[in-house]
Amino acid sequence: MQSHLILDWKREKIKSMVSNKNKHTAVPFYETEKIPSKESFFTYVSSYFTKRSISAFVVILILATAFVLVACIGGNFQSKVCSDHKSVQFIAAPQNKLHYQKNLKIAHSKRRLPHCIIIGVRKGGTRALLQFLKIHPDVQVAPDEIHFFDNNENYSKGIDWYRRRMPQSFEEQLTIEKSPNYFVDWNTPFRVKMMNSSIKLLLIVKDPVYRAVSDYAQIKDVRESKDLEMEDFEDLAINMDTGRVRINYKAINRSLYYIHTKRWLKQFPLEQIHIVDGDNLVYHPKKELEKVETFLGLRHYIQEGHFTFDRDKRFFCINKPNGAHKCLNRTKGRPHPKIDPDVVKQLNDFFEPYNKKFFQLVGRTFKWPISGRRSII
Repeated sequence: MQSHLILDWKREKIKSMVSNKNKHTAVPFYETEKIPSKESFFTYVSSYFTKRSISAFVVILILATAFVLVACIGGNFQSKVCSDHKSVQFIAAPQNKLHYQKNLKIAHSKRRLPHCIIIGVRKGGTRALLQFLKIHPDVQVAPDEIHFFDNNENYSKGIDWYRRRMPQSFEEQLTIEKSPNYFVDWNTPFRVKMMNSSIKLLLIVKDPVYRAVSDYAQIKDVRESKDLEMEDFEDLAINMDTGRVRINYKAINRSLYYIHTKRWLKQFPLEQIHIVDGDNLVYHPKKELEKVETFLGLRHYIQEGHFTFDRDKRFFCINKPNGAHKCLNRTKGRPHPKIDPDVVKQLNDFFEPYNKKFFQLVGRTFKWPISGRRSII
């Protein structure tokens, strides 16, 4: 019994000594912790980056990318990020089967003042001319009539306001703007010259009487859509008391090409103004556009295959890649009212001397008055 107690006492003593030794003995690191595996290392790193820090990193990356893109598009950030040929480029979809893809170098595009302005004349075919020129890959057009030079409020906003309304374009492209009222506005020629004395100008004209009736038809259509009455063309164009043509009636006055062109020629030489035959553009668009391309210094790109004739509207529309065609909106090519033949004759006689002076002024003739399919009698 005593021997068992002694053995038990010795066993406890040994355990106590070992325990005290462990408390004061340095144990190597590798004996207390295992060497971390690759798996545990990545777990440790991922735990360090919290969800919040990852989100912040992603936000910063997105903002930095957005800054570079905006700076490149605006053309104000010069860097390899923008100028390197391997940088992101946008490719414009072809407008028709003959329209090759434009290699759009966004980094070098910016809004530029127009190189050319379609100054008029109203109802002469300015919208058709602009849309047809838009086919050319080296042309960018302002989508709206800006009325900068003929509107004092807009003009007071300054040239930078005008520039901001131009489309994005590249150095090798021409920017074209159209505001038909420029032709008859007294201030516009001088104001345009102050902006750019070497600018090129396009003027599209039609048979003066036919154009005047077309002008009347547009106003009549707008007034009737508002339930407003409109006098007959004959009453507006002719003073029934005196029997004389109302020269101050806007539809008539706009057709006095000689008077308005003479004012433009006081500011610009004839070499900077190209006269487009609006009557010929209706039936032979390619022929007229080829002359415009030459005048603007553009390569001859627009072809017959870009157009298709719409028998219902009675003018050419633009072919689209899917086989359909794009025409001008419904207000273009609206039917004209039939005009009293005696009034038409009187107007033709009235415009004849002005037309002759216009032909001499611009050095070419036009086949006016027109007849046949587009007769207004």
